[in-house]
Amino acid sequence: MPSQYINPLVKEIVEKFLDKEIYPKILDKDNLLGVLVYGSSLTGFSSKNSDIDLLVILREAEHTTRGVKFVDGQKIEYFIKPIERFLSEGVSFTKRNCPSHIALGENAFILYDQGGLIENLIKADNQYYNQNHEKPKENYQLKFVQIENRIASLKNIFDRAGEEFYMVYFNILEMIRSFHSQRSGEAEIPFVKAYRIYNDETYYDKFVSNKAKNAKPDGQFVALYNKCVILAKKDKMLKNLIELYEYEKRFVQIDPTDYEIDV
Repeated sequence: MPSQYINPLVKEIVEKFLDKEIYPKILDKDNLLGVLVYGSSLTGFSSKNSDIDLLVILREAEHTTRGVKFVDGQKIEYFIKPIERFLSEGVSFTKRNCPSHIALGENAFILYDQGGLIENLIKADNQYYNQNHEKPKENYQLKFVQIENRIASLKNIFDRAGEEFYMVYFNILEMIRSFHSQRSGEAEIPFVKAYRIYNDETYYDKFVSNKAKNAKPDGQFVALYNKCVILAKKDKMLKNLIELYEYEKRFVQIDPTDYEIDV
């Protein structure tokens, strides 16, 4: 079930924005199918820098529109989508193992819903996701040898005290995290939220949704990943990264120093 509560101030700001910026553009009122507020303003994890996320769904539109406006000093990030795009996203998210629509079903506030259509579509999306999602069909061997090559480059950068060490280090860390997530069948999550999702169970349930039937984060991987996030002396950071890499290496049926694969 979508959220039954929205902060009254957030609701007031959104309605003011809709009245001024959105509704005047929709000449045929039957074209408006739904308006949803979602994101941190609904989940309780907002801060002074958070925006209000808004989704407007139309029966027909030539394209999807994305925009940002400030209302009463509050940033609103909005999407205007035709229903066809919303439906196709439900399928593509499932293929990517991304539970975004399930999170909508748990956390979004439906401000407007023509005939209950949007709520029913979200329920159908949730059911479809849990019945059909699977690990993305990726060339994991190729991804892994790419990580091996980056680590070799990082070792060279470390040996010559290159200034780009941290940039390359954190790029590799995200490559390993993304590889692990796909390999193990965990839900697709944005890297900027990964640390918090891994370490805050309540946040995990809000963002990934406890209704999504996904593999829970691997505790041992998370412990090793957490060590890599911490800034320390470069030699220690490199040691931690290699330890994380070696953990993932156990699950790959390829020797990244002696291989031949189809690409």
